Amino acid sequence: MSLLETSLGCAMQALKQALKTIISHKLSKGIFWLGSAQVLGRIVRLGSSIIIARLLTPEIFGQVAIILTCFELIHTPTKRISSAMLIAMPDSEFNTSQRSANQLNWIACVGAFLLMAILSVPIASYYQQSELILPMMVMASSYLLLPLGMLHAAKNLKENNMRVVGSAVLWQTIFDSLLTGTLALLGLGIWAIIIPKVLVVLIWVAIHRRATVINYPPQSARALGRLSTPGIQVGLADLSIAMRQNIDYLLVGYLLGVEALGVYFFAFNASLGISLGLVQSYGTALYSNLCEAPTDKRSEQYVSSLKLIFMIALPIIGLQAVLAPLYVPFIYGSQWVDAGALPIFILLCLSGLFRPLGEATSQLLISMGRSKLNLIYNLGFTAALTIAIVIASYFGLLMIALAILLLHLIAMPLFSFYIYQTLQPTRANRVKKSPREAHYEY
Repeated sequence: MSLLETSLGCAMQALKQALKTIISHKLSKGIFWLGSAQVLGRIVRLGSSIIIARLLTPEIFGQVAIILTCFELIHTPTKRISSAMLIAMPDSEFNTSQRSANQLNWIACVGAFLLMAILSVPIASYYQQSELILPMMVMASSYLLLPLGMLHAAKNLKENNMRVVGSAVLWQTIFDSLLTGTLALLGLGIWAIIIPKVLVVLIWVAIHRRATVINYPPQSARALGRLSTPGIQVGLADLSIAMRQNIDYLLVGYLLGVEALGVYFFAFNASLGISLGLVQSYGTALYSNLCEAPTDKRSEQYVSSLKLIFMIALPIIGLQAVLAPLYVPFIYGSQWVDAGALPIFILLCLSGLFRPLGEATSQLLISMGRSKLNLIYNLGFTAALTIAIVIASYFGLLMIALAILLLHLIAMPLFSFYIYQTLQPTRANRVKKSPREAHYEY
């Protein structure tokens, strides 16, 4: 038998073993429903991405980046302000906390709407683009739709009903992509992106409400207080993650201008669209699984989940980076290559290999009641990322992308290893706890 045949045989055996591990892993079911929704949605979104990449200018991409970044930063603290606790609760406590959770969701979302509406004026003034005000106000209106489905979504996540969660993501993305492409072809410019983002919230709400029914029994007297305090902690930790993920947009726009931000925004979303969707799906599924597991088994499940996600992500991201010089100019147009987006695309794509480490470690810390440590880490990483981008900005967009890759390459593995080692001594003291007791440790 030749060396080539032996190598191929070993490779096939390793591939079969990897597939067997992925299929048999409980977490893989959740990742399958959420990840497949992201991938299928991304395929549909590809059509609209091609259209808007060819019809919209880098300046419009820069305006969209400003609006969506502000929206995401304000929205992030509200996403899990009640659901992180609800998912970890025993069923009886979940039932008596529903009314208070609904109240908390409305308070958070109305506050988010008012904040973004108020900020639209100074942001438009800073960038000297008054046309940003109305799109930001319209985008902010989607906050007022979210509470209609937030409690239902939390119940679906608590019951590990990832098929419904994945369906909501998929149909949201399909509707968003089709409407965006249509409106772009009609010449609506920035509104081709903003209007669908608001309307798809109704799709998300409808799917979650159809899948589960919420009854409001009498609430616990202390339910709102017990939800709000840890919910704010989780929200701040999530905000620190969002800052970590979006600080590059803010800094590129501030340091290099709206047009450079448009090039960076295109490269980031085109390169990390699939992998970030996969990472988010992984984090959502992982948190529900961690909350179901006994406390002393969560570290082992964390390690097992990392092996699983890297089996999935490594070939996807590797192929994407290798084939980028071929398909980027063909699909999105040569103007982006001429604008220097290709090497930025590849470097950002490679940074996606290390992002699951940060996501998994954050979910582990929250499930173990260590959201303060999670907040400290993410704030520290955001500060380091800010310094790296500011220094690299003196040398252009390419050096910014390289700095982002190197920081993720160094910091994410070190942090993950440190947290895993730190949590080991506490495991022996947690053996007798029930699977859902960690939420009392906030």
